[in-house]
Amino acid sequence: MKTSLRHAAILALALIAVGLGIFFVKAIALHYPLVPGAQATLWDFEIYIEFEGRNQPARIESYIPAGDVERTFPQEEFYNGSFGLSLAGEPTTRNRKAVWTYRYPANRKVVRYGAQTLGETQSTPLPLWFRESLTSVMPFEADSVKRQAFIVWSGNLRQRSADDFSFADLAIKETFEQRTNSEQYADEIEALLDNNSGVIGRLQLARQLLQSQGIPARIAGGVYLSEARRRVETRRWLEYHIDGEDFRYFPGGAPDRFFTIWYGTKPLVEARGVDNLDVQIALRSRDTEATSIAQNAPGRLGDVGRAVGFNNLPLTTQLVYEVLLTIPVGIAILVFLRQFIGFKTLGTFMPVLIGIAFRETALLNGILLFTLLIVLGLALRFYLERLHLLLVPRLAVVLIFIVMAMAGITVLMTGANQAIGLSISLFPMVILTMTIERMSIVWEESSAGEAIKQGMGSLAVASITYLAMSNDHVEYLMYQFPELLLVLMGICVMMGRYTGLRLSELWRFRALVGS
Repeated sequence: MKTSLRHAAILALALIAVGLGIFFVKAIALHYPLVPGAQATLWDFEIYIEFEGRNQPARIESYIPAGDVERTFPQEEFYNGSFGLSLAGEPTTRNRKAVWTYRYPANRKVVRYGAQTLGETQSTPLPLWFRESLTSVMPFEADSVKRQAFIVWSGNLRQRSADDFSFADLAIKETFEQRTNSEQYADEIEALLDNNSGVIGRLQLARQLLQSQGIPARIAGGVYLSEARRRVETRRWLEYHIDGEDFRYFPGGAPDRFFTIWYGTKPLVEARGVDNLDVQIALRSRDTEATSIAQNAPGRLGDVGRAVGFNNLPLTTQLVYEVLLTIPVGIAILVFLRQFIGFKTLGTFMPVLIGIAFRETALLNGILLFTLLIVLGLALRFYLERLHLLLVPRLAVVLIFIVMAMAGITVLMTGANQAIGLSISLFPMVILTMTIERMSIVWEESSAGEAIKQGMGSLAVASITYLAMSNDHVEYLMYQFPELLLVLMGICVMMGRYTGLRLSELWRFRALVGS
């Protein structure tokens, strides 16, 4: 007994753990929304390159969003016109380039690149290959003055820091803050930063300081996703990794969301053989379904999310499973109501099937139709009892009578301009027939009161399960997170080990409890 209880507990906990594990991966890591109709902001991104051809070979190179960041590209398009297009990669930086070429272009020409993205946030992880890139470089080999200044300053930063975290904080702070000539190491910093260095020069110096201590660091370029604009300015920032943690430093303040395009200090677009080059970056935000975006998540986790789902099935099959996957919810509720509350029903899962039938008729109409057809069917069933028919022919007669009764009610309701007549024909005939047969048997073997009690209990359970199975949130959760079936299975295993008193039995024997 104890062994079976232990096995049941282990099985139940294992099922629940696996189901919830997959659920949390999809909800937290893949950002599957937990409510139907949830919206997410998707950004349309475009690089628009316009130039004048001058009747000589032309080559336009533009960085396009790097492929090493785990982000979603629901759509990525190139607009080439008469130009040839090739894609090139940079193994060291993992950058991607679009290269447009033409032999003898003339007049005004345009090439474009467009994509859609959710963008990234500060919590977006840096790629694994970058985290593991261990480089310890001492720069300025060709300039002895700068090299000596770098050695002195970096050595002092290391002396004034306790670890790599504090070293990085000091290096970035002193690189970007305004200093006076009287401050310590101002001469060294002035020697390392030219007057026209700007943001890129300071980021480059900060990167070199971090890399000199073996800290992986790189300069990233992209745009901030803040507002829809026709011309968006490109920005640069620093990315680095220390002891399992990812960091990004944004000069001027961190944005809520950004979009990485390329890495390094080179310009976004380079062109040869053209005049009057004009590069525009445009952004436009729009709301779309968060579910469709989550289903296109990249990487292995995205593959797991797509594998545990039905979105690759034909649409007609998906619509079937939207209803089918709610049935285990009704069954779990039925088990709870029978095991812990003490509801008596006709058959084991008959109330759930009746609840499914209520989806076609609505709850109130379904209860009225169910009661009416059961009363008519019972009257016929007791009449057939006098004829001493065998089971199968008797069921056939009752089934035919149910069809006739349904047809009659449909005609009457349609004549009275009631929409209920349109859905009654979908009410499952076999369910009604078996319910009538089961209720008549209980009537004969026990009593009329017991049959009515079980019939009322079946209606109550059917109503409760219908409300659960027809709920939009339940339907959405079960369809988008079918792994919750494992959780329901584990809960049913746990409920199957309960052998205590039911709530109805406590009420029934309340006098004994008081004594």
